[in-house]
Amino acid sequence: MEQTIVLLLSATLNLLGFGQRHALPSQHTIIPVAAKTTAAGDTLTLSNINATDTLTIYSYGSDSGYVTGPNVYGDRGFAERYDINGNDSSVKVIGVMSQFGGHVNAASTQTINFKIWGLSSQVAITSSLAYNSFPLAGLDTLTVPVTHLGIGTTTDTVKSFFFPHSTDTIQGAFFVGYDMSYSFNSITDTFGLYSTKNGARTTPWYQIKTNIDDFTNDTTYDTIIVVQNATMWSDNNWHENFTQNDSIKNNLAIYPIVIIGQPTGINSITRNSLTFFGNYPNPASEHTNIKFSLSKNADITLTVMDMQGRTIKTKQLPALVSGEHIIDLSTTDLNSGNYIYSIITSTGDAIASQMMIVR
Repeated sequence: MEQTIVLLLSATLNLLGFGQRHALPSQHTIIPVAAKTTAAGDTLTLSNINATDTLTIYSYGSDSGYVTGPNVYGDRGFAERYDINGNDSSVKVIGVMSQFGGHVNAASTQTINFKIWGLSSQVAITSSLAYNSFPLAGLDTLTVPVTHLGIGTTTDTVKSFFFPHSTDTIQGAFFVGYDMSYSFNSITDTFGLYSTKNGARTTPWYQIKTNIDDFTNDTTYDTIIVVQNATMWSDNNWHENFTQNDSIKNNLAIYPIVIIGQPTGINSITRNSLTFFGNYPNPASEHTNIKFSLSKNADITLTVMDMQGRTIKTKQLPALVSGEHIIDLSTTDLNSGNYIYSIITSTGDAIASQMMIVR
């Protein structure tokens, strides 16, 4: 039954033109070239990383980008979805963490806008096929010069950025990402957001919604396409990356910095296979417990940073099995103050949070 549904859905998407890249602007003559491995900071670090590559660039024409940065298509925005579970009022988004690569001129005046978006309503495709939601109204924004993104000539770094105030009016789910304005013909910077290999995304790309008529007992099935990440095209509309934008299933290297007021088994944030519950006690003195769960086995990297994003210490947790986990983190070596810590899985799921140390 599942195979039949998948085949029918795939056929429907093909008929509607999904899974194909949007048409190039007529003024550009583009000859795609094969992927090539690059050094960090060389040209543009982009999506669709090959299994044998550490970093890969896909070039379309004059050293342009592909999916995650300024490119010949005029793509303007990129977003990842996070789902809040439990009591929404206990979750606050105070900033974002990201890792960009590429090349930026020291004198560049180009900027990007980090954003938190709410969700649109369901977007119908046919009478029985729809997208669950896209980014809608911006809940918070922070404009950052591209020269401040952490892009270097030899090393590209993960950096933290904080909104002027915390975003605590989110209901159920949100998107985190960035948008920008630029002219492809005149931009002198080539940069892109890091991402995982194609296929790393584990969230199901569609769901079947069952409707049962109370009067006739007839059962109908609606297919809901799950928008985990999306790209804003030059038409200023959002498009789902797997079905509408190159058929890739990856995770972008941008994730929120959150504070969960009461870490419990209820209040949490989910992205793909990672669910994050927060840390307790917070504030902490000698130690704190960081709680999360995995829906599939994964390696975990825990990184503690200062408020400027500089790494203080890192802890590797290889081969964790699916289920709930609690990391007992010693904080005796940390001075009083606020810190950021992040949890990143080997499949690219990530979340960051703030903790306070008191003595």
